[in-house]
Parts: sequence; C-alpha cells; structure tokens
Amino acid sequence: MPDATKLSTATGQLGPVCAHTGKALTFAEAIVLDNQYVCWEAYIEITGAQPATEGREASSLDLE
Repeated sequence: MPDATKLSTATGQLGPVCAHTGKALTFAEAIVLDNQYVCWEAYIEITGAQPATEGREASSLDLE
C-alpha cells in the first residue's frame, strides 16, 4: 500500500508527489528512481542524463 503522505490529487488525478521537488504528478508522468517517484526535471538534475533527441517548438500550423 502506498504511503498516503506521498500522494496528491492536485492535478485532478491521484498520483505521487516528486520526492525531490515536491511537484504533484500523475503516475504516467512519474519516474521511479531509487524507489522514489521523481519528475522529469528532477531525474535530469539527479542523474545528469540528457535526452537523446532535441525538442522543437511546434506551431499551430503543424497540428493541422
């Protein structure tokens, strides 16, 4: 059973709270690192990992 003090409904869904930043997450966003849930930003900061691809901004024309 998960520890209720480490869960939140702030996003409108039940999910964990980032152990590093305290940010409310959904389970789909959460990354498990050393038996704790962390957000993407915390994962990058803690591990020093870098994304394998570079992002780009999408304009509204790209969505059509």
